[in-house]
Amino acid sequence: MSILFWSLAKENPWPGLALASLNLVVALSLVGLSLLLGVAISLLAGLRAFVDRDADPIKRQARRRRATS
Repeated sequence: MSILFWSLAKENPWPGLALASLNLVVALSLVGLSLLLGVAISLLAGLRAFVDRDADPIKRQARRRRATS
């Protein structure tokens, strides 16, 4: 089977080049998507930590104020 592909590639290399460029585009898209999701998740985690910090009970806030002063 690989001999058939090799003979076809020798005659017309364009399908192989198109497949290789498609693989590159898919790979770059997946890397970009994973980076975008990582940034989105970290922003959501930071926002949640910020909101949870403001929602502390009064006693915990008082203890924190005493500890820092």
